[in-house]
Amino acid sequence: MVSGRPGVALVRTGRDTRTLLGNLRGHFLTGLVIILPLVITVWMLGILFGIVHGVSTPFILRILRLLGLSLVDDAGFTTYLAPLIGVAATLLLILLVGLLTTNFLGRRIVREFDRLMLRIPLIKPIYGAARQLLDALNRKTDTFQRVVAVEYPRAGVFTIGFVARDDTTLRCSDERISMTGYTLVFLPTTPNPTSGWLAALPEREVVPLDMTVEEGIKTIVSGGLVVPPRWERK
Repeated sequence: MVSGRPGVALVRTGRDTRTLLGNLRGHFLTGLVIILPLVITVWMLGILFGIVHGVSTPFILRILRLLGLSLVDDAGFTTYLAPLIGVAATLLLILLVGLLTTNFLGRRIVREFDRLMLRIPLIKPIYGAARQLLDALNRKTDTFQRVVAVEYPRAGVFTIGFVARDDTTLRCSDERISMTGYTLVFLPTTPNPTSGWLAALPEREVVPLDMTVEEGIKTIVSGGLVVPPRWERK
C-alpha cells in the first residue's frame, strides 16, 4: 500500500508540470500574437521614415540655403527639427496614400504594387504576412452584424462565423419556389479571415456567441490563442 503512493505523487507532479508548461506556452503565444502586429508596424514605419527622412531632410536644407536662412548652420535645427520635419513628411505621405486609395485609380495602383511586392522572393513572405495580418486587424467591423457558431464540419463541432445578412429569402431558378428564414453566414479561414466561404443556414441552426465582431476577428487571426477575457478558463 505504501509503495503505491510515490507513483501517484509522481503522476500528479507530471500532470502539474505539463499544465504549467502548457499555460506558459499559451501565455507566450498569446503575447506573441498581440505584440507581433505592433512590431511589424513599427518596423515598417521605421523603414519608411528612414527613406522619407533621407530624401526630405537634404531637400529642405538645400531650400533653406537657397533662401539664405541661418537655420542651416544651426546644429540644433539639423539634429532635432529636421527629423521632426521628416516625421511630418512621413505622416503626410501616409495620409496622401490613404486618400489616393479611395478612388479607382489609386486602388489599381495599390493592387499593382502589392502584386509587385509579392513577386520579390525575399520580400514576399514578410510583406504578404504583414499585409494580411494588418488587413485582418484593421478590417471594418461594421460589415458584419454579429458573431455566431455553426455546427460544421460535423455534428458536435462548431465553426465561428460572421452574420452578413438576416432573414434572407433564397430564390430558386423557378420563381414559384423560394426558401425563407435563412441567415447568410461568412465562415472565415484561420489565420487569414479575409478568405473563406459563405453559407446560407436556417436561422434555428445559427448559435449567437458572446463576442464582438472585432473580438471574433482577433480570435480567428490568432488561431484561438486570443479570446475575450470572459471566455478565459477560471
